[in-house]
Amino acid sequence: MNQNKKLLVIDGTYLAYRSFYATTYGNPVGLENSNGVSTSAIVAFFNTMFSLIKLCGPDSIYIAFDSRIKTFRHETFTDYKAGRQKAPSEFYTQLNYIQELLSAINIKNQYYNGYEADDIIAKATKTYDGSILIYSADQDLNQLIKPGVGIIKKIKSDYVVINDQNFTEFYDFEPYQVIDYKAMVGDSSDNFKGIAGIGPKSASAMLAEYKTLENIYNNIDKIKPSWAKKLIEHKQDAMRDKYIATLQTEFGLEMPKQDELSLSNIGLSKEAENIINNLELFEIKRKIAKIIEN
Repeated sequence: MNQNKKLLVIDGTYLAYRSFYATTYGNPVGLENSNGVSTSAIVAFFNTMFSLIKLCGPDSIYIAFDSRIKTFRHETFTDYKAGRQKAPSEFYTQLNYIQELLSAINIKNQYYNGYEADDIIAKATKTYDGSILIYSADQDLNQLIKPGVGIIKKIKSDYVVINDQNFTEFYDFEPYQVIDYKAMVGDSSDNFKGIAGIGPKSASAMLAEYKTLENIYNNIDKIKPSWAKKLIEHKQDAMRDKYIATLQTEFGLEMPKQDELSLSNIGLSKEAENIINNLELFEIKRKIAKIIEN
């Protein structure tokens, strides 16, 4: 793929959760087929995917999902994401259908046990050429931003692409400092406590001066004494949290070849027809057919 080609990478777990909760507790709700099988999240997932394809005009698409078991991060930190409530079984039923239908229409989608969708996305940015747009609300993915890699976020009702050119309009640090910042300030979504007494402004100020968490500790004698005391007290936790926040790419998932991601590969297989007919997803079928025609 040359540099003029564009790959859309979707955080499938994020989009599935968002689709499920928006349609379960939002409006409209209650889509199901004539056998009473809930399809709201499936419809919302595919509608958003089609909207993103229309918005971004990619040549290729790839979708990453979370591990189905606990990850290496849980082994490192037993309280990792401990505050998160497990989704109901109805979510996982629809998630399975989403993954089955993606595969049946030949959109490459993968998970790898022990790792998160974020890690797979990081691996994708190392594997594939051309410009890459990532769709996710996960702040950890900001560490991947660089020339040629941007992140699509929904801010209020608009889609915004955050990239290396405008990142500092939204954040007080650089993309490569995301993991250092998170280790100091914390992140309630991952159950990172951060360093008590070190807030966003003080963390950003130290990163502006010393660039990385390691270099902050290397210059601890130059740090404001009240900050230095807290940093020293919580060094072990901070370094652990930086490690956990760092996206991994060296694991055994075999990535698809780049040409296998092309939108031109999308098709309505017999299996896809069966899933669509059983779930009565006729509007989705129409939209798939439109992509095939184009």
